[in-house]
Amino acid sequence: MKQFTLLLSFFLFWNFHSSAQRISELNFNTESVDSTLCDFLFPNPETDPDLAELRAKYGLDQLTEKADSDMEKAMILLNWTSNRWKHNGSNRPKKSDALTILAEVDDGKSFRCVEYGIVLAATLNSIGIPARTLGLKTKDVETSKYDAGHVVSEAYIPQFNKWVFMDGQVNYVPYLDDVPLNATEYQNAIFHHRDELELRNINGTLSKRQANKQIKWVAKYLFYFDTLFDASKSGEKCKGKSKLMLVPLQEKKPTTFQIEYKIDNCLYTNNLKDFYKEPKLL
Repeated sequence: MKQFTLLLSFFLFWNFHSSAQRISELNFNTESVDSTLCDFLFPNPETDPDLAELRAKYGLDQLTEKADSDMEKAMILLNWTSNRWKHNGSNRPKKSDALTILAEVDDGKSFRCVEYGIVLAATLNSIGIPARTLGLKTKDVETSKYDAGHVVSEAYIPQFNKWVFMDGQVNYVPYLDDVPLNATEYQNAIFHHRDELELRNINGTLSKRQANKQIKWVAKYLFYFDTLFDASKSGEKCKGKSKLMLVPLQEKKPTTFQIEYKIDNCLYTNNLKDFYKEPKLL
């Protein structure tokens, strides 16, 4: 039995590290921001009626009123969103807005990672924390028929003066050296500092076993990153495109998702500063 346990432990260790070795080291420009690119715009919770309704209907102010910081508020809403329904990867709502999604959830329906990202971003925006849905795509996004994407959220937390990755489906934020990470920092930490990574939620730190399982699963999606220029319902475009996609240096700009779906709504950048500019309220 002891020998079997040792062999199993070795297999699990080798399997994880073999997978980790297949993760690419991603490189990006870090030059000054491209002044021709539009700002990232976010709805004002004081003037947006949908955010006001969302906040009032689900008691989000009361839910977060005892929190000591924006980060704690974000963690509370991350946990709240994650526990609203059980993931269903094949179900879609009638409309892709938080109020519609939550109304259907209240009727017993459940949805995909996409809807977790939308609801989490909307709840955060409703209490004044700028947040966006973030599309993650694999390196083989154009040629893989299935499983080439995942959707999460990122919130801008002034306490850290940065964007922070939040997975509403799984309920965690990645941390390194007690600092929450954005999506590209998370990928870099998986490649260089996996053993020091922590995945946290409002209830504490995930166990090493839970964290390793999640890191192994999500790593392949952390290659291409895209988000809307305008997170409000007005949907303003930049140069005729609704999204900005961050592409690693010397990598192809994808124009197809999973063989058959065109990606024709994106501007492309290799610059981290373009992608991680501070948000602006409408």
